[in-house]
Amino acid sequence: MTYLNALAQPVLEIPPSINAAAWQNRSRTAPARWNTYLNQVCSQTVSDWLQDARETLDRTALQNLWQLVNGTSFRLDAHRIILIPDKTMDTREFRVPQEWVDIPSWVGDYYFAAQVDPDEATILIWGYTTHAQLKALGEYDASDRMYSLDAEQMSQDFAVFALTRELYPQAVTRAEIAALAPVPAVQAENLVQRLANPEILQPRLEIPFQLWGALLEQSEWQQRLGQLRQGVRSVSLRQWLQNTIAEGWQTLDSLLGDEPALAYRFRQTADATRPTVQCVKILELREHTFWLSVVIEQEEDDRLSVRVQLRGAERDEILPSGVMLTMLSSAGEVVQSVEARDQDNLIQLRRFRCSAGTEFSLQISFDRIQVTEDFIA
Repeated sequence: MTYLNALAQPVLEIPPSINAAAWQNRSRTAPARWNTYLNQVCSQTVSDWLQDARETLDRTALQNLWQLVNGTSFRLDAHRIILIPDKTMDTREFRVPQEWVDIPSWVGDYYFAAQVDPDEATILIWGYTTHAQLKALGEYDASDRMYSLDAEQMSQDFAVFALTRELYPQAVTRAEIAALAPVPAVQAENLVQRLANPEILQPRLEIPFQLWGALLEQSEWQQRLGQLRQGVRSVSLRQWLQNTIAEGWQTLDSLLGDEPALAYRFRQTADATRPTVQCVKILELREHTFWLSVVIEQEEDDRLSVRVQLRGAERDEILPSGVMLTMLSSAGEVVQSVEARDQDNLIQLRRFRCSAGTEFSLQISFDRIQVTEDFIA
């Protein structure tokens, strides 16, 4: 059982190293600047206080999440804890974003109210409640999509919290909520591109909650939007199907439009009955010019079939021995790799399929130089 500080309302000191790192790593975008700082100092300081708690997302995923909504989740034994930080000195009510209450996969058992004082480098954990209490007693404000609960309706003794979890581990903490219908991939991509606009200061209020909540519940789209809000741009393959080609890429037909015979030689075989796009990026590595070719096909189950090829720019040109083409997962792990041999005029990866929102990278390595291209399906 986790040991908790016996104080009714613990005041936690933010370690200087955590405070400095969080301030240094705060978001570059103004709307999320305070959000990322407050959540980072809270998540690290409070997880140390809870001892056995572990965050449910890795640090990169959290940085993307905090671009969109305030709050952090922990797993504490069998319970899920939602921590909501605030820097206001007013503790008369607890305000929780709707996302943490009405998105089924985000719902917690216990919700902690944290008051952060950046000047004093302290965090006051001043109260807690359950999901069931928030739904039953909280007031919902549709204008900012927040649930609020008066301080008098919250528990404020964390020694009691530890005792309750120990004596009543099966206590009902969650209310039933309705499922959210998934957003189709094409619509999700369009929404993500629209909400990535930095002029939209609060994307969470820009579209109906049923759409917004469903978008965030699909973690691939949530992370994609968070990245775009930070200015991290991956090539969207689905946009190719809508005739929107990423900067630096060209369709094969536009690249070789006046040489149809050569275009035919470079074109990779595809199923003519499916929507298909082949795009090429020209890469200069040392004295060599390479063509990185990516072919995507829309499959019936909404997945994309992807084929990747690397070759020289000249007809029948032999690739320099040792050039390598590698596919990496979103976590940076090697999925597959191929290396050019002495007489290869092209190298290619095995065809793979990926669901909407799947992220991966292609890496070209040659003579101690690496070029990496990031994609999202």
